[in-house]
Amino acid sequence: MESNITLESLIKEQKARVSQLKYKPNPPGCWGFAYYYDNNESYQKWLATTKRYLGIHFLDDKDVNEFDTISKDRLSPEQQKKLLGILEAFALLPTIIPDSRTTQITEKKGRGREAINVTTTINNTNTQAQNQAQTIAIELFLEAIKDDLTGRQIKELKEVVAASNGDLQKAKPGIIEKLKSFGADVASNVIANLITNPAIWASF
Repeated sequence: MESNITLESLIKEQKARVSQLKYKPNPPGCWGFAYYYDNNESYQKWLATTKRYLGIHFLDDKDVNEFDTISKDRLSPEQQKKLLGILEAFALLPTIIPDSRTTQITEKKGRGREAINVTTTINNTNTQAQNQAQTIAIELFLEAIKDDLTGRQIKELKEVVAASNGDLQKAKPGIIEKLKSFGADVASNVIANLITNPAIWASF
């Protein structure tokens, strides 16, 4: 159970294990050496448990990535001491120190949470751009309409919509009839102003 796992218990378990690390020289004629544990399965279980513990309790701390990197190095007394050193540092100073790399989009080993943050930022940017484009389009239409309709005519159009309880689809036939009543030139001028607006004409 997670409640039984503490940083101190993980450190204590590994301290006892480090003394069991054995040295195995390579065969004659080969350079190098190797270290191993008789009970490697127990060590791997400890390593996986420790990584999850750090991921839960020290999320985004710079030394969590360091621990993961060192754990993948070849077994050696020095490598094992470094892992213990990081755990002991967490126990001594548990305050999280953010990893600056987690804020970079280009980092290939980002957590899901980072990906969500990046996606959210992109979505927000796209939404803002769309909203700005819609605002500009509305302003262009209003400018074209106000150039050719009087205040009284705009008020009459609003009354048509109000009579349809604000339902623009239901009000559409009434709006068309009202525009016709203003004269053919009015509707033509509104459309002409929209088409000849440089921002709209450029889209054709």
